[in-house]
Amino acid sequence: MKHTYPILLLLSALLCGACERTLDFEGPENEKATDLVINGTAVAGTPLTVYLSRAYQIDKVPSIQYYDYEHAVLFKDDLTTDYLTDDYLAKTAVRDAEVTAEVNGQESYPMAYDGVGFCYTCSYVPQEGDRIRVKAVSSGKELSAETVVPAKPDIEIIGHEVLAENPYQDMEGLVNQSDTIMRLKCHISGAGENSYYRLRVRSERSQTLMTSSQYWKDGGWHRLYYHYYVLQDVYFSDDELFTDNRLVQGFGGWPAYFSNVFEGTQAAGHTFTIDSPKAYVSPDALDFSKTSRDEIPEIAPRVMVELQAITPELYRYLKAMQLYRISGDEKDAEPTLIYSNVDGGWGILGALSYDRHFVEYGE
Repeated sequence: MKHTYPILLLLSALLCGACERTLDFEGPENEKATDLVINGTAVAGTPLTVYLSRAYQIDKVPSIQYYDYEHAVLFKDDLTTDYLTDDYLAKTAVRDAEVTAEVNGQESYPMAYDGVGFCYTCSYVPQEGDRIRVKAVSSGKELSAETVVPAKPDIEIIGHEVLAENPYQDMEGLVNQSDTIMRLKCHISGAGENSYYRLRVRSERSQTLMTSSQYWKDGGWHRLYYHYYVLQDVYFSDDELFTDNRLVQGFGGWPAYFSNVFEGTQAAGHTFTIDSPKAYVSPDALDFSKTSRDEIPEIAPRVMVELQAITPELYRYLKAMQLYRISGDEKDAEPTLIYSNVDGGWGILGALSYDRHFVEYGE
């Protein structure tokens, strides 16, 4: 009998612990006071542009016709049937906000809405060292973000060679590239702690193609020409500078474990080699005449090498996006958090400056 009371107490505790209680759930729409999003990158030497849009819950996102990745980023022409990169902005842009840019705590620039680009622009041109604060007010809601334009980086092209081989042609997702590559040897100087970089390497060229179609103008028939601009942004290197062990699978031609975003401590005084596949143009492009199309500028086959010095917040955002784009949609998968530096809203305001070089293939 003396053991009865402890047993009863234990049973009571278990029963009380098993009681159910209905809890109020705060959904995503209540996580922040606003659904507004600021996105923008202040580029040294280029007029400031920012985008203000509205965020939606996953089950309320506007319906958009998405194009495949290769079409959207690797090929572009000037036809009316060309892909539209602003479909989503057209449906989510906030057009009636009051947006201002404050520079170094002194000058203030009102930003006007651009209905063509679905963005806000002003006359201010960011310069190295500028501290920029963008504020937006819409329907009584206010959000803001700050960034500082980094100093211009320094990259040197030590040498290059053209190789009539392309070991990367079988890379899944890699398109618009030929059986030729350019191998470049580069050197980064001036980097150090608390600095962040992105390396862009673009193989590009343009071409005017004569078609079999004709049109009537000024009393005569004229041949129809198309002007194409072809690019290849994917490049390759086995240098540890570009290694990110979190990227366990490739994307759009980029190999697994490869990232073009890295820290300055890795890059300081570093010399490395990269391979850039030559942008591809159809053999049909050789069957044309340019005699009547001199007004269309053409870009000879070349490679652009651009080292960007980026802000810490832009670095974190880009790293998160590279991880997000290879993440699965399994319900039990660990979510990928996208970095945001917007106060009172969502999005990213970053800044960059760059050092850009062009290397032509030649004849």
